[in-house]
Amino acid sequence: MKKLLFLITVLLFSLQGIGQSISPTTEEEFNMATTGYKMYLQMGLPLKPGYRIVDLKEFEYGERKMVLKGLYRPTELKPCAMIIAYTRLRGAPEYYCIPSPDADELLWDRFRVSLAGEIDNKQEQLQFLSFALGKALSLYASK
Repeated sequence: MKKLLFLITVLLFSLQGIGQSISPTTEEEFNMATTGYKMYLQMGLPLKPGYRIVDLKEFEYGERKMVLKGLYRPTELKPCAMIIAYTRLRGAPEYYCIPSPDADELLWDRFRVSLAGEIDNKQEQLQFLSFALGKALSLYASK
């Protein structure tokens, strides 16, 4: 399942903004996409100057919702990272950062570990995220 998420992510980055190359996601950007974005929403703290977050696609099924967002550097047309904002009915949102395909392997490990979460069984959540990312991939592939 996690290999599928990785493959879908690589394809999404490849299809979005074809023709423009970007530098790999940095650790600072990874942190901005997870904890920084959460603080931005909760406390109104600003993002790092010039960066922007754009909603790319929203998926909802039953009690679950996922919004795929792009984190963009100043003047770049392709996201340097992607944010998954996952919510379940009456639950607090969870934020995950998907680094760029060529990002440091430590960032990919942090993403993988974040999917495990703090509860024993995340099977339903991972199944939904795979479904939503698959739909996103098919939308971007058709453009």
